[in-house]
Amino acid sequence: MRQLIDRLKRLSIALVMCSIVVGCKEDKEIPEEDLINIFHDAFIANAYLAKQGAIPNDSTIIYEPILKKYGYTVEEFRTALEELSARKSARVSDLLTKASERLEAEAAIEKKRIVVMDTIDHIAKREYTRVMYYDSLIHVKRMRDTTKLRVSIKDLVPGDYTVSFEYHIDTLDENRNSRVELYLLKNDTIELKRHTQMLVRYREATFTRLFNVDTMMSELYINMYYHPKNETSEKPDVKIKNLKVVRVLPLATSVDSLYQRELQFRMFDVEGARRLIIDTISPIKFPTIPVDTLNGNTVELFRMDPMEWYRVRQHE
Repeated sequence: MRQLIDRLKRLSIALVMCSIVVGCKEDKEIPEEDLINIFHDAFIANAYLAKQGAIPNDSTIIYEPILKKYGYTVEEFRTALEELSARKSARVSDLLTKASERLEAEAAIEKKRIVVMDTIDHIAKREYTRVMYYDSLIHVKRMRDTTKLRVSIKDLVPGDYTVSFEYHIDTLDENRNSRVELYLLKNDTIELKRHTQMLVRYREATFTRLFNVDTMMSELYINMYYHPKNETSEKPDVKIKNLKVVRVLPLATSVDSLYQRELQFRMFDVEGARRLIIDTISPIKFPTIPVDTLNGNTVELFRMDPMEWYRVRQHE
């Protein structure tokens, strides 16, 4: 918290420096609550723009609009700080402490929201993970049985597919250069992402391969005992254990499906689903600050998103 207060103090100094380029008018008193709000908003704006790498050389671009939001000029703010510093009943550091305490409280709420969203993501991923194929044991000792070592997974949907198994090639196996072969099929004819890998012999080993499937891919082909056509296949003796093909849907699809199932309506994007949960927690008011863009021709509204605010705080 001490570090946060120091940063707020530096912000107050920067705000005072803005008076150099701002014209003076008759000053009006600024209530302490407004001063706290100005410190609060200035810190958020500064942290957000620093995160984006968009801090302009002219600090009035950031701080003057904040003061304008509350109806004050930079000169009025400077005068208020001077008067506050001269008083014994209240000090600038007291207001900075209150602003920092508010920021810490808001960060705690955002942390809670992130935990909630992470939990939703975890549940959705777990709920929509499917074992598409499983075989505990395949033992092939005859040529005609090698067809058992070829598996095809059809009607694929977009997602991540992991193929894994344990294997052992016995000393009685007469083949050499045995491989595993996997590929995806597009339109049932075109091979995509073909992968081959040599199998070790005479000891227990494992194989794992991840495939990312999109809408163009319709079938996953697996040959756990592949030999090139220019090699003669001899008598096999290979044992495959715990062959598994696991599908994990994309996170956005999983969350969308979870909400559709639980709430009986369809969310069109994962952010929409997240906001539904976020809205169950009392919202925090974050400043909307007009800031000149880098080209100086237009004005944009920078609004600090609560999640972005928490991420910025975590990296401070």
